[in-house]
Amino acid sequence: MLSDDFLRQLVSVGEVDILIGVPTYNNASTVGQVAQSLEQALVRSFARDRVVIVNADGGSRDGTPEALMTDPAQSNDNAHGLVHLRTIHRVSTRYRGHPSFASALRTILAAAELLRAKACAILSPASSNMTPFWIENLIRPTYKEDFHYVAPLYKRHKYDGLLIREILYPIGRAAYGQRIRELHSEEFGFSGEFASHCLNQEVWQQDNVRLGAATWMAIEAMSAGFKACQSHLGSKLRTEPGTTSDVVSAIRQTVGTMFWCLDANPAAWSERTGSEKVPTFGSDHELTEEPIRTNRKRLLELFRNGVSELSPILSQILCPETLAAIQGAAALDDDEFDLAGDVWVRLLYDFAAAYHHSVLNRDHLLQVLAPLYRGRVCALLKQRQDLSPEQIEQSTEELCLEFERRKPYLLERWKAR
Repeated sequence: MLSDDFLRQLVSVGEVDILIGVPTYNNASTVGQVAQSLEQALVRSFARDRVVIVNADGGSRDGTPEALMTDPAQSNDNAHGLVHLRTIHRVSTRYRGHPSFASALRTILAAAELLRAKACAILSPASSNMTPFWIENLIRPTYKEDFHYVAPLYKRHKYDGLLIREILYPIGRAAYGQRIRELHSEEFGFSGEFASHCLNQEVWQQDNVRLGAATWMAIEAMSAGFKACQSHLGSKLRTEPGTTSDVVSAIRQTVGTMFWCLDANPAAWSERTGSEKVPTFGSDHELTEEPIRTNRKRLLELFRNGVSELSPILSQILCPETLAAIQGAAALDDDEFDLAGDVWVRLLYDFAAAYHHSVLNRDHLLQVLAPLYRGRVCALLKQRQDLSPEQIEQSTEELCLEFERRKPYLLERWKAR
């Protein structure tokens, strides 16, 4: 899996305490800020530790690896005169195959195992608002507190990250019993021990793992009993909720991977009840409410069209009661439209069971979920328009508890032929 040149670079580094992995592909416009923040964090907080920066690149043609690997000596001026007391090693390789986060991650995990790294972090090269605190907050829990997996927490707009808050977090919490909010992110921390565990799992050729490798690692930490925590980083860059044309791809990477994990190892979740908090460094949620423009009418149109055109397929996925509720919601006037939380819970559990039973092509099933998700987003935009961040957090908690209460429904649908 690793080229001879990359192996020679790793051998010349030797064992390290900390490994920072940066998967890249044509990120020259943003990777400079990441490199600067990384340098400042290492100089300020890990000056006495053996450190390596590993760049796994997908074949960039814009000078991305060079921008990341260049030693930014001028950053010492930004670190108040501090210097790193050891050499900060920098190694870069182009992994084989097409650009893929999973391929880059697997390369970085292999490097971590070979270098016997104690603490590791993955950083997104596209996080142009990254600060040195992000790196410190991802590394410290594994390096100083003996955690194996560190999920990030972000300050988000109240309408941002809804795919995670409305699907991934509540299902993961109800299934695996741990309240890890961000089960999909391109920034997270992990121990060398957990890196070796993940590297040696026979899953890397699975399409769902390759599509959602970050989600799979988070779920693997919970299902395999590794000690997990959360650490607050900062503000997450905002996108308009539910309107991106790439929502199907996002569902594949997150929900598809979640469903695959549930199906692949039901013993890891089927007997668990309730949920418990995980250790959290910093705020466990932080929402902002500045005004933003949203296109509710377009979302509602996509929902109605989906329900109308896909009704024969939905009848194979949803129980009659849930299908009737969805069709009833699609028939409501714009001002009356709603997609209630209890309906949403049954709908997602029906989809998870249908995925398990392969009632139709699994990729097609995930595509069918997209217009229904847009309907849920539309309902939330209306419901939460005048709610404070505290009230929104309370509604999220109520939704999660509903997922936990209805877990027997999922098990019933799961076992039914």
